[in-house]
Amino acid sequence: MKKLSMLLITIFIFGLFTIGNVSAEVVVFEGIFKRGNAIFERAIGSKGTGNKGNGTPVSQFENFSGMSGEATLKVCNVAEAEKISSATISINENVVVGSSNFNQNVGCIEKTVSLNEGDNILEVLLKSKPDGKISVQILQLKPDIPPSSDVCDGDGTYPNTVIKNVPVGIRPYGVSATTENVYVSNVQDGTVSVFETDNYTVIKTIDVKAMPTGVSVAPDGSTVYVSNYGDGMGGYVSVIQTYDNAVIKTIPVGARPTGVSVTPDGSSVYVSNSGDGTVTVFETDNYTVIKTIDVGAMPAGVSVTPDYAYVSNYGDGTGGYVSVIQTYDDTLIDTIDVGNKPHGISVTPDGSSVYVSNSADGTVSVISISDNTVSDTISLGSTSSYSLSVTPDGRYVYVNNYLYSEVWVIQTCENTVIDKIPVGYRPFGGIAVSPDGKYVYVSNYGDNTVSVVGF
Repeated sequence: MKKLSMLLITIFIFGLFTIGNVSAEVVVFEGIFKRGNAIFERAIGSKGTGNKGNGTPVSQFENFSGMSGEATLKVCNVAEAEKISSATISINENVVVGSSNFNQNVGCIEKTVSLNEGDNILEVLLKSKPDGKISVQILQLKPDIPPSSDVCDGDGTYPNTVIKNVPVGIRPYGVSATTENVYVSNVQDGTVSVFETDNYTVIKTIDVKAMPTGVSVAPDGSTVYVSNYGDGMGGYVSVIQTYDNAVIKTIPVGARPTGVSVTPDGSSVYVSNSGDGTVTVFETDNYTVIKTIDVGAMPAGVSVTPDYAYVSNYGDGTGGYVSVIQTYDDTLIDTIDVGNKPHGISVTPDGSSVYVSNSADGTVSVISISDNTVSDTISLGSTSSYSLSVTPDGRYVYVNNYLYSEVWVIQTCENTVIDKIPVGYRPFGGIAVSPDGKYVYVSNYGDNTVSVVGF
């Protein structure tokens, strides 16, 4: 549980994450409020804070994301004794539950309310004896989304030509991009190279030491998180602020951290620690580690949705699996058998599928998120594919091929390989697609370059 420490909190909850093409209710907000010491129990990958005052009733605000239209508000008295005097709840400054509607004699009530598209504001004014508390839940019907085959309806164009090989540091590995810059971790010289996307000029080399591997840019582009593999005894994550490309914090995590991924709302970071079989979760507002999750078998890559974190477990060489972590309480809820030595992992933008590169058997496993089962296996014919990335429109997956110094392109509507693009020498590490989908950045471990693939 993430405890609250502030009264006014802005929480961007991407609870509208949809799965499949069947309408169903999704929770767009869930929290617990307590007089004088508001507790917002983590739900739907979010976090918040509350007043730690002397018990005086105060308004408590939360922001959440919704769709335009009706929603169901559920309010329940969760105190152990009759302690609630009244609760007034407003959404977007409109009172939806008045003080006369909810008191200690009420267990739960439901109300139909209206939400705006995008950000909505919830305000709770609770009057109670000490430790009186209520739960608030808001649910909406998610809309039907088209089946994944619709990704074939595009014009058939995609980045397929190397337009530049950018020299970076020694043994480039991880790569991630903002609209302005590309960030590349260089394992051997302990640096992160930063080059501009408009002219491919390296503008800064940042010293982070300790074998940097994974790189992940925050959704708002303000921060970059770099996992430092370390000396085997322990590792850390370097936090870089993008406005001046300076390291502002190092966060100790588990042994030999490899993969790193920021939640879609930017509130938390998940780090796979290959040396001790764990995943570290820390908050981005205060850089506090809140959970260490045992997933076993050499976790490598990690990709996060609003509801789940998917972790590729490299395994013992005879097989591998993907661990599924539920983000609202950071618990391991499932393991999915995939191919041998899974490494790269990426979730499609529509939240329907997870693609996993199996480095030892030359395949890519496709996991259906609706039931966490493998729905397809794509043969690549090579046992040296380590990393992959899905384009923002969900139409293509780029997979590196270390042995042939190529990047292979999978069309997701039919899960078939449609192209093989020669890049730099030995692309072993990461692949990143630009936020606009126009460029693909491939780190080439063997010749210390990043290939820029465009049109």
